[in-house]
Amino acid sequence: MLRQVIHRGLKASFYWLGLFVSKHPVFFLTVPTVLTIIFGSTVVSRFKPETDLEILVSPTHSLAKIERSLANSLFPIEQSKNKLYSDLHTPGRYGRLILLSKSRENILELPNQVLQVHKSVLDLKVNYKGFNYTFAHLCVMSNRDKTCLLDDIISIFEDLQQAAASNSTPSRVQVSYPNTRLKDGRISFIGHQLGGVTFAANSRDQQFKTARAVQITYYLHNYGNANQDVIAEKWENELSKLMLKLSAVNEDLYIQSLTSFSLWRDFNKTGMLARSEVLVSLVLILLAATVSSSMRDCLRGKPFLGLLGVLTICIANVTAAGIFFITDGKYNSTLLGVPFFAMADSRIDRAEAGGKLTSGSLHYPPLSSLENIHGFLDHYVFHQKKPSE
Repeated sequence: MLRQVIHRGLKASFYWLGLFVSKHPVFFLTVPTVLTIIFGSTVVSRFKPETDLEILVSPTHSLAKIERSLANSLFPIEQSKNKLYSDLHTPGRYGRLILLSKSRENILELPNQVLQVHKSVLDLKVNYKGFNYTFAHLCVMSNRDKTCLLDDIISIFEDLQQAAASNSTPSRVQVSYPNTRLKDGRISFIGHQLGGVTFAANSRDQQFKTARAVQITYYLHNYGNANQDVIAEKWENELSKLMLKLSAVNEDLYIQSLTSFSLWRDFNKTGMLARSEVLVSLVLILLAATVSSSMRDCLRGKPFLGLLGVLTICIANVTAAGIFFITDGKYNSTLLGVPFFAMADSRIDRAEAGGKLTSGSLHYPPLSSLENIHGFLDHYVFHQKKPSE
């Protein structure tokens, strides 16, 4: 009984809705078009990509995010960095270099080449609003002497360079692994800074023979300032470009760079890489809509109705995107699939409408999409056929 009442109410409501639309065609053609243009323009003017990787790859209340936040608050880089390297949390802005010996020799025998790359990083300048900024302006400061916080492996290479310049044997600079004693007497952990390590035979004091690679990290300070973040991002981008140039001309070292922005850049490149696939998918959907709406009888076939259905969904998606960006939404490449889910839902509705949906007198298509509403109005209103009771 209740189903019949709802059924009759829906039929009568949509019948009068169809009459109202047919009496005001100009309004229902112009207003949606104007709204689509307005909201579509906001897509261009207010487009912002999502830059927080944690939002993209982890839930809002994930335990890993809580753990990283706790580690960052209790063990900040400038306080714990000189004692023990910790990978409990991802630091803020940084640039990381991995230098690998091309000749598979000991990279500790190439202090000049390594320090030359290091000097190029320190001399790297980025321009922002007429001012040139270097690593010295952006680096994390040490609490001990208020200088830029650098990896301890840099001081080891400087000692090796001085030993080579004074014609003394580099072997006099004792380097152990993973803990080593520095020139100032401090014990430093360098297990994360040297790679490809081979140990000397019968060594009892962790003396190693060779190391093929070295990893150097340059930490940038984060003051929570928007301008500071923009400068740091530009510095990271320039660092990546500089390393590409140095890697092409350096005869002794393979140079690989990584920044805090690298993963975000790779994630958002998926949208650009999927551009051709998205266009091909859209063409296939248009073709499928045309074919599925065509019949052998040219008078009964309505291929343009299928195209109109896809067009209405595209207009709805543009309008929805405009509303999304007006409400401070941020784009990420996972949203590319949303329009195709909407189109697939519409095609499923049309496929279901072609058969028998339920028992009784339910013979009109479900009105869950604009395309099916258009078909309902076309059948019952524009052909002036009142639904049977």
